[in-house]
Amino acid sequence: MTLTVLLLNACVAFTGFYIISKIYHSTLFGSEHLRSFIIGLMAGALGLFLMYNAVEANDTVRVDLRHLPLVLLAFYGARSPLLIATLVIASTRFLFGVTEQAVIAFIATFIVSIGMLWIHRLLLERLFLQSIFLNIWALFIISIAIFINMGWGPAFVSLVLTIWMVGMLVGLLSSTLTIDLEKTTRRALEYKQSSERDHLTGLFNRRVWDRYTATLGEEDRTYNVLALDIDHFKQVNDTYGHGNGDLVLQQFADILKVETRAHDTVARIGGEEFVILMYDLTPKKVDKVANRIRERIATEVFYLNNFPPIQITTSVGVAHGTALSIKRMVDLADSALYQAKNEGRNQVVVSTYETPEPIMT
Repeated sequence: MTLTVLLLNACVAFTGFYIISKIYHSTLFGSEHLRSFIIGLMAGALGLFLMYNAVEANDTVRVDLRHLPLVLLAFYGARSPLLIATLVIASTRFLFGVTEQAVIAFIATFIVSIGMLWIHRLLLERLFLQSIFLNIWALFIISIAIFINMGWGPAFVSLVLTIWMVGMLVGLLSSTLTIDLEKTTRRALEYKQSSERDHLTGLFNRRVWDRYTATLGEEDRTYNVLALDIDHFKQVNDTYGHGNGDLVLQQFADILKVETRAHDTVARIGGEEFVILMYDLTPKKVDKVANRIRERIATEVFYLNNFPPIQITTSVGVAHGTALSIKRMVDLADSALYQAKNEGRNQVVVSTYETPEPIMT
């Protein structure tokens, strides 16, 4: 009977694992804190369910698989959800009676979680081994707690052997399931990133730029498009080789990442051509931002392979407008960039265009 109940609980745990894993990797939540809270509560609720379906060794000692949700969260290194789930599982043990055994279980639950965090950090990249040791640690602490409550005897030996047999079996299966889900998710993210990112610089590519900006003209919102071009970049390639030209492009892109905000869209759309989308900046402010980027580029040292470091400059054309189509804004930015190059390069030109008010008839 004990073995049957534990195996049924394991099946429920597997279902919970799958749902929690999906939520953990979901991008539907606007708040990271909200997602962590929901995951922690779900894992805690799963632990409580497993407690309600526990095997009662005697009138006061209950044995179950409540540690399994904690193993999952520790595997992901989800500290906040693990803390929430630990609090829920440890505290709700008192629903079955405020006894000495409940206090021991409360303490053991926290010891299990603390040890799991250490194991996760120690075996971070060895996924299968990490998962196995997480289960072994939990079963070890559970065995100690049972021994404190029951003492040594045939009943203790029989119960602990059953728990270890089921626990390790479930641990192996859950490890395989969790690792498979993790690898599948990682692979999907890699495919998504490779289709959206420029392979050389890590910035967005033209496909993503076109998708993100397709509906800008439909929004009654002010935005800016910055078009940047590395001055005399052909000379860099001709003098130092295309490999070093790529190094310059990578370092240039890194500077753009640092000098823009997290919600700005930065893309490489051509060889040495870059564009930036910035919302809600006045012409004066966007001119200040563009000049800051230009000055940072001009003072930066760009390192090459087998050649001394060099310095480069960039010209920037800026289009500022409200409710304009992206095509119109890019044309304005390109015209401003062309003007900046004609006027000597290494400078910023801002083109401002406001949508005219409709004529009332």
